[in-house]
Amino acid sequence: MGLLSAVLAGISQIYFINRPLPGLLITLAVAWVSPYMALVMLLATASATLTAHRLKFDAQPLAEGVYGYNAALVGLALTLFAPDTVWVPLIAVVLGCVSCLVYFLLRKLGNIPWYTLPFNLLILPWLYWSGQRLADEVPGGYQFILSAVGQVVFLPDTLPAVLLCIALLTAGIGMLGWALAGGLLASLVALGLLVNPDYMNFGLTGYNGVLAALAMFWQRSRFGWSLIAALLAGGMTAAMLRLGLPMLTMPFILSCWLCLLAQWLAGNKCQPTPPKIRI
Repeated sequence: MGLLSAVLAGISQIYFINRPLPGLLITLAVAWVSPYMALVMLLATASATLTAHRLKFDAQPLAEGVYGYNAALVGLALTLFAPDTVWVPLIAVVLGCVSCLVYFLLRKLGNIPWYTLPFNLLILPWLYWSGQRLADEVPGGYQFILSAVGQVVFLPDTLPAVLLCIALLTAGIGMLGWALAGGLLASLVALGLLVNPDYMNFGLTGYNGVLAALAMFWQRSRFGWSLIAALLAGGMTAAMLRLGLPMLTMPFILSCWLCLLAQWLAGNKCQPTPPKIRI
């Protein structure tokens, strides 16, 4: 049960939550769209969690899912971008293990939030190497704030996004509020920079803002930093969308690092330890 709880916590850590129940809700949201996506995500996350367990990494971060969330995103990305072959689940298991090791090494390098960098390091070069580009047209009929929350895990559809919002709400109204606000702010910035409005409705302009706002809230930064991080993420997202280039969650990572650097330069003390959210 302990490892299962850690796997679910790893999935919930995508949204900066460290509890099994939200992880279960996120898994159900993914399974609603595609049971295959959910299976590959679980395999990758379990691989990372078991790797951390066998190598005796720190027990508390392991239990809170810290070593699993990058693997969960890797698994999801593989189901979307990799060729449809029987090898995808095995590749997800291998890369899930690798993502855990990469995250462990990054933590050894410095006590800064590494966020989803291992996920980007493993998937983004492959997307560029394989010539992946953003489609000129995306499906219509989406609710852009909900789809922004859902696109964090590649789920822009309304019902899965509602389940994701419920998962956020289990961690507090602040988590849900900042997720929605971050998606809105980032989308408005991208729209102001003349990005295709269909991208906004599909959630592509907002999901990095969702993560950026949540990250600053999770860091216990002052109110304004969540706004600034979301706006920065929106601007970076717009630039990548205009170029038609894959970006994954790099705008989120870079915008948060800029905010943390600005806080450090201003003499503010950052708090790298997230608040304890217990079931």
